[in-house]
Formats: sequence, C-alpha cells, structure tokens
Amino acid sequence: MDADLLTRLETSELSNELKTAVANFYTALEDALPNLPRRQEWQLAMFSERILDEITVDESDVYWWEITLDLAIRWTAEVEGPSGPAAQAAIALCDLLRETIDSDEEIKLVEINEDTVRGICLMSETLDEPQRGMVADNAISLAQAHFSPYAWFRAIYAGRTPVGFLMLSDDDQTPEYFLWRMMIAGPYQRRGYGREALDRLVDYVRTRPGAEELTTSCGQGPQSPEKFYTKYGFERTGEIAGDEVVLRFGL
Repeated sequence: MDADLLTRLETSELSNELKTAVANFYTALEDALPNLPRRQEWQLAMFSERILDEITVDESDVYWWEITLDLAIRWTAEVEGPSGPAAQAAIALCDLLRETIDSDEEIKLVEINEDTVRGICLMSETLDEPQRGMVADNAISLAQAHFSPYAWFRAIYAGRTPVGFLMLSDDDQTPEYFLWRMMIAGPYQRRGYGREALDRLVDYVRTRPGAEELTTSCGQGPQSPEKFYTKYGFERTGEIAGDEVVLRFGL
C-alpha cells in the first residue's frame, strides 16, 4: 500500500473496522492490478485513489466509490475468480461504506464536465452483457452528441453520486422530443432512480416549444427495458425503428 495513502488512512478519523477494510482493499488491489489488462489497470488505479478522499473529506463533491468498487469486483474476478482476495476485499469495503455514508438521494440531471466525463463513460462497464447490448456505451453516446445539433445530455445524480446517464434528441423546430439513450449503472439499479430520472426529464420536455409527447425506442429480448417504460406510462406506437419498437408518452 502506498506510504502516503497509509499515512492518511492511519491519521484519519475513520473507525478501526473501516480503516482495516480500506487497507485490505488497497493491499489486495495492488497485488491484482498487474494482472489486469492495461486499460483496466490504470482506470482502477486512478479511481481507487479517490476513495480515501471521498470517505474522509467532508462534503466530497462527487462520490465514485461504489462504481469503483463494482468495477474492482468485476475486473479482478476475471483474473482471480469471484472469491479472489481483491473482489472479496472490495465487497467487504462496499458493504461497510453503504452502512457508513449517508445517502442523499435527491435525483437531479446534471451537466457533464471535464472532471466527471471519464467516470460517466466508465458506468457502461458496470452493466451485465445482456443490458449492455440494449444501450450504446456512454462514451459512444457522448461522441454522437458532439455531432448532433439536437443532443441534450445529462448525468443522473442521486445527491452527490452519479448513478446514470440520459440523452434527449431535443428538436424544437419539428418539434420532436426523443429519449435517445438512458441507463442506470449496475450498482444503482432497482432503487427507483430510473423512474425519478424520467420524472425530471418529463418536467424538462414539458417546458419545450410544442411538446405534446416524449418518444423512445427499445430492443426486444432478455433485459429489454420495455417493461420499465410501459410501467411508467409509455405505450407502443406500432412503429418499428430498425429492430426496436417505438414507444410514446403523452405529455
């Protein structure tokens, strides 16, 4: 474990139980990192260094620790197995932090900046393969947004924690408002964040010129999000866009 990190950990006001869990995680991760593909190695190394700051600095601006630990579990399990020391240390630390850190769960849509874009892109890595096949990676969406005059995109936050991403085709000339992309990162699913994010999006679209409906489309098969959308109030239009069904929500 890095000497500076160790000093900061030892002099922090964390409980002894949490200090031990953090030290175990950093030690196990340090051993696992050289065995990972280079891209995963440097991404985990960079984000894991932030965990100590996030849990020791009052009012941290952004919390990435749960995304980081989820990726540590996934990626180290590929080389050490799910019961490997790094994955198990990450699970133990994650469980403790969930008990320790107060969760401010106000859902809001927040602009992405140079400090958060890398983490927003990494969120796609937390999806299981069937889900990942249903929505383009956030990095692809952000690249496409750069070339679209109608792209309106935001990170979905629960308090200070980025939990997802959405992108709207915001065409007030036609007018047409199409939910182009939406995802909730793996660790934050089944908490109601997706529905609340849609509430915020619908509130925004209702302020746009000539807005009468919000449309979207989704693929079919395992992990299709259609049930999520229809439960919210979307209905099939009968149209097919490529291999996706088109849905509408009346405003």
